Amino acid sequence: MGLTDTALTITAVRAVLLSHRYQPGEELTWVGGTIWSWDAALVEVTLSDGTTGVGEAGAGIMAAAAVPGIVDAFRPYVLDHEFAHPLEVADHLRAYTAFWARGGMLNGVAGAIETAAVDAVGKRLGVPAYEVLGGLKRDWIESYASGGLGTTFGEVSDWAAAQIEAGFGTVKFRAMTDPDTTIKLLDHVTALLPEGIQFVIDAVQACASDPWPVDEAIRVGKKAAELGARWYEEPCQADDVAGYAAVRAAVNVPISGVESNGTVRDFAQLLDANALDVAQPDVTFVGGPKAFAQVAELAHATGVKTVPHVWGSGVTFAANLHTVLANPYVELFEYCTLPNPLRDAMRVEEVDFKDGGIVAPKAPGLGIQLTPEIEAQFPFSPGGGHVIR
Repeated sequence: MGLTDTALTITAVRAVLLSHRYQPGEELTWVGGTIWSWDAALVEVTLSDGTTGVGEAGAGIMAAAAVPGIVDAFRPYVLDHEFAHPLEVADHLRAYTAFWARGGMLNGVAGAIETAAVDAVGKRLGVPAYEVLGGLKRDWIESYASGGLGTTFGEVSDWAAAQIEAGFGTVKFRAMTDPDTTIKLLDHVTALLPEGIQFVIDAVQACASDPWPVDEAIRVGKKAAELGARWYEEPCQADDVAGYAAVRAAVNVPISGVESNGTVRDFAQLLDANALDVAQPDVTFVGGPKAFAQVAELAHATGVKTVPHVWGSGVTFAANLHTVLANPYVELFEYCTLPNPLRDAMRVEEVDFKDGGIVAPKAPGLGIQLTPEIEAQFPFSPGGGHVIR
């Protein structure tokens, strides 16, 4: 459908920090540490007609406390500015803050403001956000189960079995701290997968804070290839473009990354280096829906697939879902299945999971609610989040 009334003026912007604090004994544990709470760093905009919309800065799951100050710094550049379309918002912010805000969490916050503007315009028009983003390119998208945390092989394989029972055709689980144990984990989990079920191994930047040497990343990649992985995710530290290229050249399994990249430029460097088979931008990290679409376009032009990273509150889930449903190049969606009541409480309609994928939602905007009751139910709890130790 063609939309003509997309103009907007933002009259207020505020940061909203929320947490779901896990009860003792219910925390999420993995080799990177303990996740005491699931945090969300949201941005709410108010338009001149009173309509509100919500976006999320994805890095807030680890560093939510940094977001309010960034919102304060961005506020003067968007208040009372007339935009013809919400997809102009993040580019406007990038242009006016280029001396100090080129990437990282700052671009994630710029993208959150853009996402919030898309949400608000969709709500005002009474249409799903994907219509504001150009209209549906598909009304269903294949989804894979993402989670696979745990500190024992049994915890990981039990999680995978539950996802298969739920109807997923692909499961993604995380590496262990060292390459040798990760190889053993791969043997253990894949031996239990039913015929026809695919798997992904996520090395989490060559297992997080102490990255494996490239030759060790290659050794794990060769095992993943031997076992038929759908892809091998983040085998190197995020900024190690040469390492990615070396791993890709050495193993016969698709290489993916980098979910935390904060600009289109970061992905262009990886693509120019022939370092990826699967690009994994996240709307909430890379700078908003428009930046995500630019990455997907660049990837498609070089024969590289795009699969979004989706790991946050209901806002992150919805922002990425609506963006990919409006994108011609994205055919697979990450579905985090870890327990997160905050994520679920924000939805105004249930996820329609059918035949191993997600049916396009129908609610206006992102289909997200941010109410005083939700803010009271999930007060921000400092000192938690996804902190890698």
